[in-house]
Amino acid sequence: MFTTRARLLFGGILAATLVLSTSTQAGAHDRQPIGRYVVPGDQAYPEGIVREPGTPYFYVSGLTDGTIWRGRIDQPHLQVFLPGGQHGRTTAVGMKITRDRLVVAGGTTGKVFVYSTRTGQLLHVFDSGARDGLVNDVAIAPNGDAYITDSFRPVLYRITAAQLANRQIDQPLETVVNFDGTPVEYEKGVNEEGINSNGLVVTPDGRFVLMADTNSQAFYRISTKTGAVDAVDLGGVTDIGADGLLLRDGELYSITSLFHPEGEISVLRLSEDYSRAQVQRRINGRGMDFPSTAAFDGDDLLVVNFQYQRTEPNLPFTVVRVSL
Repeated sequence: MFTTRARLLFGGILAATLVLSTSTQAGAHDRQPIGRYVVPGDQAYPEGIVREPGTPYFYVSGLTDGTIWRGRIDQPHLQVFLPGGQHGRTTAVGMKITRDRLVVAGGTTGKVFVYSTRTGQLLHVFDSGARDGLVNDVAIAPNGDAYITDSFRPVLYRITAAQLANRQIDQPLETVVNFDGTPVEYEKGVNEEGINSNGLVVTPDGRFVLMADTNSQAFYRISTKTGAVDAVDLGGVTDIGADGLLLRDGELYSITSLFHPEGEISVLRLSEDYSRAQVQRRINGRGMDFPSTAAFDGDDLLVVNFQYQRTEPNLPFTVVRVSL
């Protein structure tokens, strides 16, 4: 049995423990996402972004030298995760994460690099063998396959889940669809770089890749089974010019600065067979500045302010949170 003094002593310890526990929990809940994140460097030109599920982390890629930065949603400054030039990664564009693997499109290197998000270890280099392309963006299918666009060469690449799972580092980056003879036409367009196929997503049922073509301001539906390509009917809308592309709950999110330097997010409702898309609303401004793409973070988007079209960018380079 407790004596009176023991009861008082135990009660004091218990009360102190409860206060400390409550304080610790409150501190944890106070670590809220913030609205603006700084990417270091006056030549960073951040292009791609991906949010890592189940963690506070997101990753941003640098076009000019291939640096990969990592940020936390509750901290304002990003840190270098993978130095530029490492493993021949002299440029980095779109990125996705699958099973703790960071899949990085290597731009004009013609390669895709894969790293462990836990250790930063190089896991794979997939090489197309071409040095006249722009390996631009990545999408992960439900079965774990990765699809990759090339903005200068009329092809769609695929890396299978089996290739990502094996231990061989150097592997070929193989074409799964050649766009010659399809509705997709590669050409120099309204932007100086002649960016054709760009952002892409894979539908939740795994049946189609939906791909944006920046030059033609069009979207295409590509069968993952047959490679058949069809233009998505946009109901006559021709001013989207998508760069980054996201898909959630039947809505396609297009991020661009092509017609809107202040940034524009177009939200399009897709038909059940993904053959049609109707613009529901557009979001402009809100801290965007020549953005390239975005990543979902809950009900918000983390938008990369690329600014590559600017001769003198507004410093510092940033990622901004845009509420949907």
